Amino acid sequence: MINILCYGDSNTWGNIAGSRNIELMLAKRFDRDVRWTGVLQKLLGNDFYVIEAGLNGRNTSFDEIRFSRPSRNGLKTFPLILEMNYPVDLVIFMLGTNDAIIDFNATPNQTTQAMQKMLRFVKASHFGQNFQAPNALLIAPAPIHKIDSADFNTFFDDSSIAKTKELAGLYAKLAAEEGCSFLDAGQIVKVSDDDGVHIEAESHKNLANAIAHEIRKMISK
Repeated sequence: MINILCYGDSNTWGNIAGSRNIELMLAKRFDRDVRWTGVLQKLLGNDFYVIEAGLNGRNTSFDEIRFSRPSRNGLKTFPLILEMNYPVDLVIFMLGTNDAIIDFNATPNQTTQAMQKMLRFVKASHFGQNFQAPNALLIAPAPIHKIDSADFNTFFDDSSIAKTKELAGLYAKLAAEEGCSFLDAGQIVKVSDDDGVHIEAESHKNLANAIAHEIRKMISK
């Protein structure tokens, strides 16, 4: 059995675009068989086990300021989640969108540096089979785009959009430096016009297909 840990934010969790209740900070969720993680499981078959570890609002390395929801700092929680699911053969990362939230005032370079720390933690760990390090696949999230809504404007501005557009290039370079596989979700998925942040059901399917193809390439090496 090949165990795959999918560590991401609301687009891994399966947030349905435009469904957020801003007071409760909760949203509706796609069913398991629609989420890219569930589709990936079907594509790969019974020799694989796809573990969902997506969380709304998760970023790479920041503690929330206004809403103070626990465990949104990805760098803090990742070691626990990795060990919790040991043994893990492959970790798929797709984080960075929420780093562009206005409150954090973070730069794309800060996001990339935090992602590098997570990749290096994986490489130095013993949470793979036979106490080896798991492999990693780094996915650059699709850039957000402007939506004239109170929800979007609560979290993002024009600077946020520009920051998310920089991540693909930075992540591609990082993946090459760290010797891990890379995908650019911006070339695969469509971000919904309903909220400018979350991907639609068809995009979950397309992303799963691209990831499955990449995993098969990794296995064949």
